[in-house]
Amino acid sequence: MEINKILDNLESIGLSRKEGEVFLELVKNSNSNGSQIAKSLGYPRTTVYQNLDLLEKKGFIKSYMDKEITYYETIDLDEFLTEQKKRVSDAVTVLKTELKKIDTSGTQKQFYNLNSLENIEKRIKQMLLKAESYVYMNTNMDLNIFKKEFNRLKKRGVRVILFQFHKLKYEKVDIYKASLLEEYGIEVYIRDAFNYKSNDKEQRIMIEVDEKVALIASNYEGKYNGTYSENKLLATIVKEHILNDINLSKIEEKYGKNLVEEIAFR
Repeated sequence: MEINKILDNLESIGLSRKEGEVFLELVKNSNSNGSQIAKSLGYPRTTVYQNLDLLEKKGFIKSYMDKEITYYETIDLDEFLTEQKKRVSDAVTVLKTELKKIDTSGTQKQFYNLNSLENIEKRIKQMLLKAESYVYMNTNMDLNIFKKEFNRLKKRGVRVILFQFHKLKYEKVDIYKASLLEEYGIEVYIRDAFNYKSNDKEQRIMIEVDEKVALIASNYEGKYNGTYSENKLLATIVKEHILNDINLSKIEEKYGKNLVEEIAFR
């Protein structure tokens, strides 16, 4: 039994992680009281009773008294799952209709926080698939994650420009560039002269699409955090940042100098 998979899906229908754990415990051991559940899960009784109260209010479980002790049980699981499916389906139908009625003309696009690698990768894939003209990227992430998306862009003739730092330690840079160009149609620029200091576990990503959307993310402090926006000013800034790095790499390659060291403030 894949417990984490069950808990993840319970979260997707509106339960917190602890609510899901309490609910799952009742599925396994119906007609339990709060103390029994707390002992089984290893949580304080106050925490368990709080979550039992929330589950009952949401209609996931029901309670009854027996000799002044409150016991809990889940509602019929087939009935429960059917009801949840209907509730989500009805909500989607209403949202499809009502969201189209909202006037969004003249409103400024907002910024959205991304707090996991999974969410960051999912958002990048969405951005790539919507690209019409070009994509600018600066990343040391594994590009094979987006293999399907890059192949679609190549077939559609969308230009993909990738900038990377030499920290990636390629044994044969020219072969690496040629392979990405051939397989995915990606133009690669690597700035060997720049002394970008990072550890092997540090990942970063900057991506901009068609001067419409942009995403910036990293795991600089150990946890993945990022920002996605449809703000055109941010998209333009990200594009210019990547272009500046590409242009510097071309100049340094031509003249054999590290321009950062040449012009840095002393």
